[in-house]
Amino acid sequence: VGSVMSYILDSARLLKSDRIQKTSLLINQNRIEFMRQTMENIRYMRMDLSPYLLTPGHVMVDFSLHSSLQFHGFKHLITHRYIKKGCTTVVTVANVNNENDLLSSVKEKRQLMINSPIDYYIGIKLPFKSLTPSLIRKCKRYNISVIFVDIEEHDNLLSKSWGWIRDAMFSNPITLVPYVNEETYSLIKKQKTLQIWDKIMNEHRLSSIPMILKEGEPISRDVLMRLGIYPIKGDLHVGGQVNYNLYQYDEVHNLSDGRPIIDFDKTYPVITTHQGKLIQVNGMVSFIPGIGEECFISISGRFIPHSVTI
Repeated sequence: VGSVMSYILDSARLLKSDRIQKTSLLINQNRIEFMRQTMENIRYMRMDLSPYLLTPGHVMVDFSLHSSLQFHGFKHLITHRYIKKGCTTVVTVANVNNENDLLSSVKEKRQLMINSPIDYYIGIKLPFKSLTPSLIRKCKRYNISVIFVDIEEHDNLLSKSWGWIRDAMFSNPITLVPYVNEETYSLIKKQKTLQIWDKIMNEHRLSSIPMILKEGEPISRDVLMRLGIYPIKGDLHVGGQVNYNLYQYDEVHNLSDGRPIIDFDKTYPVITTHQGKLIQVNGMVSFIPGIGEECFISISGRFIPHSVTI
């Protein structure tokens, strides 16, 4: 299909906002040119998608792709943890101890991701104490728009000068995401930490995610909106990229109200397409190093209304 200029994805059951929409998509030069309920009168090669559930390619967060990995280990991780699960874009996170580490850590991560077969954004993770106004200003210089803040039990979230952090964010599209070590945190302590975090973020009108993002799970549409990634990724729309998954429809559970539920740990897509090219068919992955592109967030999630529910 990748070499055909124009074709129709016909009779698709498209998963959009937790609902199924019947639609057909006209693909032209690896872009979605047209979407409507039927395209019976248009003469192009067709792929009958009626047996499948069509979803956008998943966006997932990654903490495991380290610069110390040899190519074989890198390939294994991306293949099994991401592509086989239908991930076509990864938010990969560089570990930064302090401001002085920032440039070298980001450079190492960019070097590693040159071989990526899927698209990627680069974020950073740093200890709570290292989150400073000057570090935030440097992030803008290095095109970093997502900061995972590693919060430990002894960290006092109220001790930070959040007003200064807010000032450093001015014209800076950066979203703060809380990160806790699930092994050392009790559930009650984690929930309390997240409540305090959310209260601080709202008070200071900082762009943030009020939840923990888990590695290797599709990021929800609302979180992608807050990060500023949606609708560039995580959506199928006219003018958009041809990144999608096909699941066997009879393997997807439906709730009584018709909403489909996919158990992403157990149910894998039968087909994954990245930029119009098949990269996974029935578990067989076509790993082409370097075709993935680094993506940049141009507009901050803080422009999303605070009424967005997660």
